[in-house]
Amino acid sequence: MANQERYTILYARLSQEDDIKGDSNSIVNQKHMLEKYAQENGFCNTKFLYDDGFSGTNFNRPSWNEVMALVENEQVETLIVKDLSRLGREYLEVGRLTELVFPSCGVRFIAINDGVDSLYESSNDFTPMRNWFNELHAKDSSKKVRAVKRMQAERGEILGGRPPYGYRRDETVRKGIVPDEEAGEVVRRIFGLCAAGKGPNQIARVLTQEQVLNPTNYYYRKTGASHKSLDTAMPYRWTSSSVTAILNNRTYLGHMPGLRTTTLSYKNKKAVYHDESEQILVENTHEALITQEQWDMVQELRQRKKRTPKQMDEPNLFSGLVHCIDCGKPLVLHRAHTMEAVKNNFMCYTYKKRGKEVCSSHYIRERDLVQIILDDLRRVTHFARQKEALFAEYINRKNSVELRKEMNSLQRELDSARRRDAELTSLFKRLYEDNVLGRVTNEQFRMLSADYNDEQKALRDAIPTKEARLQKLMDSASNVEAFIEKAKRYTGIRELTPEILRLFISRIEVGEKSTRYSRTAEQSVRIVYRDVGIMDSVEQVTTEDAEPMEQENIA
Repeated sequence: MANQERYTILYARLSQEDDIKGDSNSIVNQKHMLEKYAQENGFCNTKFLYDDGFSGTNFNRPSWNEVMALVENEQVETLIVKDLSRLGREYLEVGRLTELVFPSCGVRFIAINDGVDSLYESSNDFTPMRNWFNELHAKDSSKKVRAVKRMQAERGEILGGRPPYGYRRDETVRKGIVPDEEAGEVVRRIFGLCAAGKGPNQIARVLTQEQVLNPTNYYYRKTGASHKSLDTAMPYRWTSSSVTAILNNRTYLGHMPGLRTTTLSYKNKKAVYHDESEQILVENTHEALITQEQWDMVQELRQRKKRTPKQMDEPNLFSGLVHCIDCGKPLVLHRAHTMEAVKNNFMCYTYKKRGKEVCSSHYIRERDLVQIILDDLRRVTHFARQKEALFAEYINRKNSVELRKEMNSLQRELDSARRRDAELTSLFKRLYEDNVLGRVTNEQFRMLSADYNDEQKALRDAIPTKEARLQKLMDSASNVEAFIEKAKRYTGIRELTPEILRLFISRIEVGEKSTRYSRTAEQSVRIVYRDVGIMDSVEQVTTEDAEPMEQENIA
C-alpha cells in the first residue's frame, strides 16, 4: 500500500509521431490504463500528469519538469507509466533516471506494458535493451518525418504551422496559401521602403511609430494562436530581424521555399539553417505579393547599402552606384551638418585614401549629379516611349557590337579556364603515377601537387563567376522590351527617388574635369542603364527624325 503522504504519479506522454499512429497511445487511453492499474493494485493518493506533443528525446517538458521537482523534494512514492517509451526515447537519460535517480530518491518505478517494476530486481534485466530499442525507434521515426517533409517541400506545400506574414491558409487547397489583404499591404510597403533606400532598422522604426501590428501579434489577433516570441505588452514593436526575414523570404515572389532549416539531430533540436543549395524552391505555387523586378532591386540595394552615419538624416541616394571612371573605386559622399546642403559632394575613394599620385579627386557636387541623372533619365525614357521601334533598333545594333564583343571575350576566357582545369586534373593523375613508380620523389610530388591544386582551386572559384557574368550579359541582350515597359509606367518623372534610380540605372561612372578646379569645365558622366546599357548616342539616332521631341509635363 502506498504511503498516503507521498504521491503515486501517473505519467503520460504523447508526441506528434505517436498521434499519427492512432488512438493506442492517446493521452485519454494512457490515463484510463494508468488509473485502472493503480486502482486494481491498491495505489492511492494518485496524481495524473501528462505532456502532449513532446518528443521522447526531449526531457524539457512542462509536466515532466513538475514530476522531477516532486521527486527531488521526496514527495513521490511511485511513478507509473504505460511503457518505458513514455518516459523517454533517449536510452542514456532513461537509464540514468531508472537506475540512479529514482532509487536514490526512494521512488518505485513501474512500466506496465514492459513488465518493469523496480521493486522486483528480475523485472529490470531487459530494461537497458528496451531503452536502446526505444531510442532506435525515435531515430527511425526522425528519418521518416524528414522524408515526409522533403516530399511535402518538393510538392510546394507549406511546411510550418503558421503561414508567412502577408498570407493566410487557403481553405480550398491543402497546405496552400493565399494573400492576406491587410498584412500583404504591409509586406509591399516594407519592400517599397527598402527600395527607397531605408534599411531594416529604419523600416522597423517607421512601422513601430505608425502602430502597425507586428507579425506575431497580428497572427495572434487573427487566429488566437500563440507563438514563443509573442509579446502582447508591445504589439506594435517591430525589430530589424523581423524586417530582414521578410526581405529575405522568396515566398513573396509566389514561390515556396522548403527545407530552409533543420535540426542538428533527432536528439538535439537546435535549429540550423540549410545552405541555399540544399534548400528546395518550387516556383509559382501561389499569388505573389511583389514582382521579380522589385525583389532584384531590393536584394541588389541591400548588398550595396552602407550603414548611414548617425549625423546624416537621409541615406545616400546613390549608395553603391557611383564609381570613378578611371580606377573603378566608389565615389564617397561628403556631407555634414556644418556644411551647406548645396556643397555636398562626391570624391574618389582612392584619391581620399592614397592621394593624387594614384588617382585624382573626380569631384562632383551631389546636387549637380542629381540634375544630370534626372535630365538624362527623362531624355532616354522619353525616347523609349515615343520611338519604340527606333529605340529597339538602336539597342539591338549596339548589343550586336559592344555586348557581343564582351560576350565573345568572356566565352573565350571560360573555354580556356575549363580546358586548363581538365589539363590540371590529367597532370595530377600522371604526377601521382610517376610518384608511385618512383620517377618523381615525394618532395617533388608535394611541391608540384601543391602548385597544381592552388591553380585548380583558383580556376574553379573563377569559373562560376564568369558563367554568371556571361548569363547576365546574355539576359541583358534581350531586355529592350522590359526597359520600354518601365519607361511607359513612369511618364512624368518629377524627382529622382532611390526606387526610380535603381529601377532604371545599374551603374554611374564619373570622370575628371577637363580643367581642374574649374566650375564651367566639361566633366564626363557615364550612365549604364539596366537592360539597355550606355545611351550616349541617343541624340545622334534621333537626328534623322526631323520631328522634335514633345515636352513632357514634368513640373
